[in-house]
Amino acid sequence: MNSRTLRRRLKACGTSFQVVADQERFEIARHLLEDTNLNLTQIAAALDHADPGSFTRSFRRWTGSTPSAWRSRHAASPPATAGREID
Repeated sequence: MNSRTLRRRLKACGTSFQVVADQERFEIARHLLEDTNLNLTQIAAALDHADPGSFTRSFRRWTGSTPSAWRSRHAASPPATAGREID
């Protein structure tokens, strides 16, 4: 698809490529922060940010929170039965 056509169709839907790209980057960042032990440098690289600071600024814009604070609040918790015996 031609880029002009894509921009026109996205505009008709009330959005833009930048908005869609940011939404997808946030979803990937959220997954990597919640479900992996990757450090911020690795996550920034996976999302094609120049450095962790750039990623942190973007993440704060998306959520109002730093990636580290987000991870602390949203990290996957162990299953409810972890550490307990099941009869």
